[in-house]
Amino acid sequence: MNLFRAAPLLLAAALAAGCATTGGVPGSTVPTTVRAGQSWVITRPVIAAQVLDTCSRDSPARHPGEVTGYWAPSRQQVDQLEAALSQLQPQIPNPGDFDRQYVGIEAGGKRLIYVNAFHLPEDSELDPARTAIRVCDGGAQFWGALFDPQAGTFSAVELNGPR
Repeated sequence: MNLFRAAPLLLAAALAAGCATTGGVPGSTVPTTVRAGQSWVITRPVIAAQVLDTCSRDSPARHPGEVTGYWAPSRQQVDQLEAALSQLQPQIPNPGDFDRQYVGIEAGGKRLIYVNAFHLPEDSELDPARTAIRVCDGGAQFWGALFDPQAGTFSAVELNGPR
């Protein structure tokens, strides 16, 4: 399935299907504290680079030289990020309802976590632990943000288009 052209299909399927929470380890599904969505930590640098290769919103990779490396966020850091998701409201309504990929990046001398948020149908055959989820357009149903685990805050919140 070409996700660049499948945004309307993914959105319709996501509205018709709920998402389940399952256990896992980095590189697989990570259980979250509040949720309808699931999250995955991306550990392979090649997939991490693909997640950051956005087409409808800004991301750190769109600025040459900004991303200087990748790292794997710990379970504690993921829990911290997910506990702070409510900070994104009202800009992102119900951020915990989105499925999310987490990519640890090094930028500006800091270790940050890039959040790639989307709705994935429950019956999707895509594996977000191994596949970059990239959608062009799609509006507020797809967004990204940076999380600073040191400060416990989000920045650079970007939507794929108008709400």
